Amino acid sequence: MPTIKIDQDEIYYYHHPDQVNMSLLMIHGAGGDHTLFPIASLTQGINIYALDLPGHGRSKGSNRPTIEGYADFIEDFVKRLGLQKVTVCGHSMGGAIAMTLALRKLPWIDKLILVGTGARLKVNPLIFQLIKDAFENAIQTTAQFLYGPKASPEMIQIGQQSMRKISPQVLMDDFRACDHFNVMEKVREINTPTLVIVGDSDQMTPPKYSQYLAQNIPNAQMLVIEEAGHMVALERPEEFTGALEKFLFCRDVPHLEH
Repeated sequence: MPTIKIDQDEIYYYHHPDQVNMSLLMIHGAGGDHTLFPIASLTQGINIYALDLPGHGRSKGSNRPTIEGYADFIEDFVKRLGLQKVTVCGHSMGGAIAMTLALRKLPWIDKLILVGTGARLKVNPLIFQLIKDAFENAIQTTAQFLYGPKASPEMIQIGQQSMRKISPQVLMDDFRACDHFNVMEKVREINTPTLVIVGDSDQMTPPKYSQYLAQNIPNAQMLVIEEAGHMVALERPEEFTGALEKFLFCRDVPHLEH
């Protein structure tokens, strides 16, 4: 997979090329990387980019301590690749980055997909203490809240391994960036067509967070996927990718709430 140099950062990204003008940019959550999206399940007809944020996964360089900083980086990434007409898909912290970009009214943003996220992302203080005192315990504790009741032990291991690739400081910074994020009073200004997706068993960002987004973003629809937790994309890849494809190609998404 390709890498690109942006300032002092060497960024790794997955690219599935297609001869279309429309691109899908996938942004992972706190402590994650691009492997937390079921990219292989997406069909032809989509020009896909899924990156590892700086300091995450296979990307080298410094992480960003704020959501705004990550949004600045994504702007640079899109500019360097010359992308136009982009659907930005963000999971959890990635959703916060996506909303921040949408609020900037950037001309290249075509649509928005917000997955397991919220207009405000407060973090339990216990998580910060665990990261500081016992990083492995923090990983295992966090993983308990990431998945729905039917997730396999193997799937849970995927999330844990992703967090083990980064330093405690990066995970601390990511959660702190989430904790400081708050666009509760601004989401009404997002005028981009938006699909909000959440698992009905999401403990990290409960469905009420997504309901708030769907009710307050003027052109938003919401899909609740049953028997899925915060890692809804991995837990229910067929439902997740099916909804993405229908939304991208302007077909009806089943069981949507307005």
